[in-house]
Amino acid sequence: MKVLFASEKSVHLSNYCKAIRSYIDEIVLITELQFDLEEVNKSYVINFRNVNPFLIFKRINELRKIIFEEKPDVIHLHQINRLAFYVSLANYKTGIPIITTAWGSDVLLVPNRNFIFKMFTTYVLKRSKIVTADAYIMIDAMMKLVNQKEKYVHLQYGIDNVKPAEKQNIIYSNRLHRPLYNIEKIVKDFYKFSKTHNDWMLHIAGSDVETDTLKKLVNQYGINSKVKFLGWLGKEDNNHQYAISKIYVSIPSSDGTSVSLLEAMSADCIPVVSDLPVSHEWIKDGVNGVIRKADKNPFEEALKLNVEECFKINRDKINTGVSRTFTTKKFYELYQDLLTN
Repeated sequence: MKVLFASEKSVHLSNYCKAIRSYIDEIVLITELQFDLEEVNKSYVINFRNVNPFLIFKRINELRKIIFEEKPDVIHLHQINRLAFYVSLANYKTGIPIITTAWGSDVLLVPNRNFIFKMFTTYVLKRSKIVTADAYIMIDAMMKLVNQKEKYVHLQYGIDNVKPAEKQNIIYSNRLHRPLYNIEKIVKDFYKFSKTHNDWMLHIAGSDVETDTLKKLVNQYGINSKVKFLGWLGKEDNNHQYAISKIYVSIPSSDGTSVSLLEAMSADCIPVVSDLPVSHEWIKDGVNGVIRKADKNPFEEALKLNVEECFKINRDKINTGVSRTFTTKKFYELYQDLLTN
């Protein structure tokens, strides 16, 4: 079986390719930025970012040529974005089935920005035979755009469990430094928390457009000695941070089920999450984690939890249908369904 993936450059794609490679014969990858993965047999870079409108049709023809020459059995779109739309367009009338995996904001936020984004998302959903999502709130949002219940499948991307190590007084954040992820709120919460908890550290992994602004904020608060900016971490270093941290924090304005949250839960971190519908699918406030509220410091609330109860609940949740072995097999079965139905 040959599968063509279209995706943005991400650690989620890298982990998925590693997991699914043993099930399929060949992987072809299309991205907008160069992304070299050992598991990929052939990769193409087709960039639609800031492209002259007159060149868009040329790029679509390039996609059409790739699909025609590679002749994949299945196309798997990872995230419903600009590239997914153009690949769906290029695949028109080929008969090659498309499976799409929604990531979160691509269906919860982006379609609401304007008519064009809504049209792009709706088109991808209509052209997809199967659409997977890791949260029911995402399926509800997609149903409002394309009411075809039979094509939506609730399925996690899957995680590799992280073994806890000796815990330290560390709060760990590893989401991108973009407005969506509210890292500045994490810094502000930690600043207030650190006034009465002088022996705690905040470790911030990742990077993006707000990194410099966040560093300036840390300097402004005078907590440089208590905050470490770790930059972009590979899987091993990221897992080490989960393993040694007592608290994991992720408070985006919108999200699907976060792989990072699940990894942190598997590593016996106390989760601090934003008050989103998807958060309530995983976290009961004050029991197995903390739902952040504006009038309370979430890190203070995290220290009030019964950690043994918290960890037991979270381990049970992770071990029931979230392990990568289980979910990868399910994705492969979906590929097979597309070829037989």
